[in-house]
Amino acid sequence: MKYRIILIGPIKTSYIKKGISQYLKWISKFQKIEFIEIPLSGDLNKISPEQYKLNDYNKIEKYMENSINIVLDERGENFNSIEFAKKLDKFQCYGKKYITFFIGGPLGHHQKIYQSADLIMGLSKMTFTHEMVSLFIAEQIFRSFKINNNEKYHY
Repeated sequence: MKYRIILIGPIKTSYIKKGISQYLKWISKFQKIEFIEIPLSGDLNKISPEQYKLNDYNKIEKYMENSINIVLDERGENFNSIEFAKKLDKFQCYGKKYITFFIGGPLGHHQKIYQSADLIMGLSKMTFTHEMVSLFIAEQIFRSFKINNNEKYHY
């Protein structure tokens, strides 16, 4: 099984890029992982918000096949790190090729992605930038592997 983090929009902040890169390196010792940045859907002033989100959805829909699809949303279910680790461990047994985390763009996700989600998950009730969510979910994936392998987390 391979993990994927799909992000609408680029990571521009250098220290966040470095942090994500480091976590991806650490995760790769346990599991293959891919980080995919999807280009934004154009100028928000030229198309409706609904069309903008639909354009984003159309770009990521192909990643939903043969995958456990986890949509990150502040209204989603929250877990502590141990619960999250158990959830990922359970998903490993589902016989899918991927576990894919979807991080929305500036307007969030289109309704269609929620209908296709296996899990709608929140990191907090607060709203974070897509860059911060990318870093936080990479850290939590790494932490879950450490927990599931009975290893100490501190590095």
